[in-house]
Amino acid sequence: MGAVSESIFCDRRIGTCTLLALSGALTSAPPAVFAQPPQIVEVTGSRILRPELSGNTPAIAVDLETLGNLGFENFADMATQLPQFAAGFGASRTQSATSSPMSSGLNLVNLRNLGFARALVLINGRRTVGGTSTTTAVDFNTMPTSNIERIDIITGGASAVYGSDAVAGVINIITKKNFDGFEVGAGYGQAQRGDNRNPTGHVMWGRSFGNSGRVLATLQLDRQGQVSCRDRELCSEDFFWGTPANPLRGPPAYSDVGVGGRFFVGSNSYTRRNDSFVAGGQLIPFSLAIDGYNRNPERDLAIPTRRTMGALDAEFVITPSIRAYGELNYGKTETTAHLESIGFQSQAQGSMFGTLQATIPVGNPFIPAPLLAAVNAFNANAQPAQRIAALTWWQRLNTVGGPRGATNERETTRIALGVKGDSTLFDQPWRWDLYHVDGRTDTTLRANGLVSTSNLYHGLRVEPDPAPAGRWRCVDAAARAAGCVPINPFADYTAEMQEALRVDAISTGTGRLSNTVGTVSGTLAELPAGSLRAAAGLERRRISGFLDIASVSNQALATGTPIADTDKSTITTREAFVEALVPVLADRPGIRSLNLEAAFRRSEADRSGYDTWKIGGDWEPAPGLRLRAMRARAVRAPEPRDLSGGGAIPAALINDPCTAARRNASPIRATNCAADGVPANYAPPAGVQQGVTGRFPSNPDLAPEVATTLTLGLVWQPAQIEGLIVAVDRFKIDVQGVIAPLARQIAVDRCYDTAERQFCGSIVRGSHPLVPGATYVLVGVNQRVENIAMQSIAGVDVDIRVRWKTDFGQLDAGVLFTHYDQAILVPIAGSTPVDLLGPAGGAPNGWIRKTAAANVGWKVGNFRAHWNIRYIGDADMAVGTTAQGFPRIPAMVYHNVRAGVAFAKGGEVFFGITNVGDRTPPLFASGTVGTGDTVPGYYDVFGRSFFAGVKVRFW
Repeated sequence: MGAVSESIFCDRRIGTCTLLALSGALTSAPPAVFAQPPQIVEVTGSRILRPELSGNTPAIAVDLETLGNLGFENFADMATQLPQFAAGFGASRTQSATSSPMSSGLNLVNLRNLGFARALVLINGRRTVGGTSTTTAVDFNTMPTSNIERIDIITGGASAVYGSDAVAGVINIITKKNFDGFEVGAGYGQAQRGDNRNPTGHVMWGRSFGNSGRVLATLQLDRQGQVSCRDRELCSEDFFWGTPANPLRGPPAYSDVGVGGRFFVGSNSYTRRNDSFVAGGQLIPFSLAIDGYNRNPERDLAIPTRRTMGALDAEFVITPSIRAYGELNYGKTETTAHLESIGFQSQAQGSMFGTLQATIPVGNPFIPAPLLAAVNAFNANAQPAQRIAALTWWQRLNTVGGPRGATNERETTRIALGVKGDSTLFDQPWRWDLYHVDGRTDTTLRANGLVSTSNLYHGLRVEPDPAPAGRWRCVDAAARAAGCVPINPFADYTAEMQEALRVDAISTGTGRLSNTVGTVSGTLAELPAGSLRAAAGLERRRISGFLDIASVSNQALATGTPIADTDKSTITTREAFVEALVPVLADRPGIRSLNLEAAFRRSEADRSGYDTWKIGGDWEPAPGLRLRAMRARAVRAPEPRDLSGGGAIPAALINDPCTAARRNASPIRATNCAADGVPANYAPPAGVQQGVTGRFPSNPDLAPEVATTLTLGLVWQPAQIEGLIVAVDRFKIDVQGVIAPLARQIAVDRCYDTAERQFCGSIVRGSHPLVPGATYVLVGVNQRVENIAMQSIAGVDVDIRVRWKTDFGQLDAGVLFTHYDQAILVPIAGSTPVDLLGPAGGAPNGWIRKTAAANVGWKVGNFRAHWNIRYIGDADMAVGTTAQGFPRIPAMVYHNVRAGVAFAKGGEVFFGITNVGDRTPPLFASGTVGTGDTVPGYYDVFGRSFFAGVKVRFW
């Protein structure tokens, strides 16, 4: 879309305009889109403008009033109300509460349900830096809303116009340009149940200097309060739904890792209850009903978030034909997510010290006598290989690590500077634009309440301290020198033990964007059917980023899954692009207008070059009816997260296909195993297959994802029904070479199950001490990011809106409806396609067939009212759940209302209610939604909520 100013050429026959945008794009839009004279702009009561209705690529526009009608201060929260967007799985305020620290507190958007990285976000037609240090996906938590004029959403491939990432579409934030005065606004929202408190406020000052320039400064503060599961019936108790007929809530679903611990002796386990291991003269067996741990009350349903945002936008005249402009954007978010304390399990991967299990040697002097007697009795009757040398144990370490969670801080700065001007070429008006954008995101991610597995491992291995006598010390001399403290897990942990075991993991990273663009646009010639217009330009883009993970996390020195660093990667791309709008015919029988639109972009990146393009057009056969079509090639280029290598993969279970028990699953497998020198009788011990390590190698051959998009549609504006507009569009998006990490088990299986020996470069065979003399043991499987998958979606969008002007005021109504009829994923080339059409959850997540949003607005005098209806069609929980006997999720309808009174100079006082019917969200089968027991991005988890506010403008 346009950057700061545009050249508008209007076709008054059907009320449309063609826009030549100075940011390097030639696009089309209706008169209502840009802030132009009154005959072009219409300010309505329903607040959803639709610039797509004269363009060849479907789009919608959301203005500031639309956000306000639903009580939102963040576009990402509002986006899921639109049918074109899906839930932000794992990256929204309500869905990242139980995610990893890396994503906790993010608020990203998921256009067409194709993922956060496949929609390009612009500010005034220019790029902005990603919301994390290693991705290009933009975090809307860092963006103010009070200075927004509208948000244009293009659905369809647009890489030929804007470059990489515009696969699902483009989200273009247009800020206010004609604001004069000083504005103060404040608002407050709260759920009926007393939580989710949301105070917000902003100040905005703008000044127009006539023909000399303008300036606008904005400061906005926003606080979103905690919603704890402890206070909500939805998640106050642990919930497990593993079989269709037996959903469990409460003690049967509690964690079997309890506060009193669980110490295993053979098939039995014993616990400490009421400060004792014995009751009635017998060891106390662990009982889930009595000793289980309710995790949910310690979790957040919604993460408390503090946002500080600012923006400065200015433009000044240098000469009558040259203007300079600049934008400064700043955003800082601070989030604190709360989780249950560590559930330690000595044999589990996330509880190990490197590859060592922090078990309790039977010689540990702290083992209670009754428990030690049970161990000795077991060993007396066991075979030598089954005798217990060290106790396997589990324990909820809530008094050690303390409250666990993620405290994250993200700070984003963006500066755009440019000059633009008017000139004459071929005796026609032309405009040029040259600008540079520099952006930076700094992240500090703190994982709180972890437990040091190194200190725990050494602290459990103790011996008598020779001086002073009667005390104990750690066996390992190096650990003693580092301050090792003996640990007694059979009693309350002392303050000294807690201090030795508690650890926080602090990770830091920085992402950078440097983007320079120069464009020209104007009229090449006058043809019989109209003006031949074109745009062309050059672009250079450099993206870099890294994430330095805390050493305790990537070296397996603390609880939690080990995480590798994302090494710094830099991607530089140079591009040239051209675009044209050609009027073919006009004012002919059956052809009031026929136009062709095309674009081409050549991109040369560090590792490869690629082309993107689009071609389409529109045909108006009769007044008020326009047919449109667009076919495009779009790409998503690899980002730093994809390209980084380095870091070790901790030991884990990988089933070797070449063992005697597995090699004969197919003839080709047996042949390939023999070719690698693995003997037919190879039968390694279990510990060998459980200890397969690996690395995360970089992939210099990683290519961009390539998408082909197609839209076919019509726009109908019948003269017989004043104010009615109907748009129907068929869309299809096919993505080839989807970038994804290849699961290690799949890699090793494909190596031996395919004739072409796929992914064998990731396999490492060698020697192992448990298999003396062998050189063919599977010791490592590396995990690379690959271009491995294919995805295809298709469906229909319907957009109907109408306006009536009556004696009782102005009434606006509109409906947006999306119906998906295809959603297919091919995980690896040649594998069986997975049908993802129908589910609301799942991994990978599915596509709900039908979603819709309806809006009714009424304005009379200074009073205005708004009613929003949101429809979510019935859905499966995940792929296969309905066939397994789980119920389908019924269709849901939500109602939201708002009323306000306007007063002088653009001021307003307003009040609203969301989820008027207080609908509760549906529960999903365990393991089908990724985070929690429902999908908050689709189904409201707050219940009936209220919001109110006031906005006052001075002079």
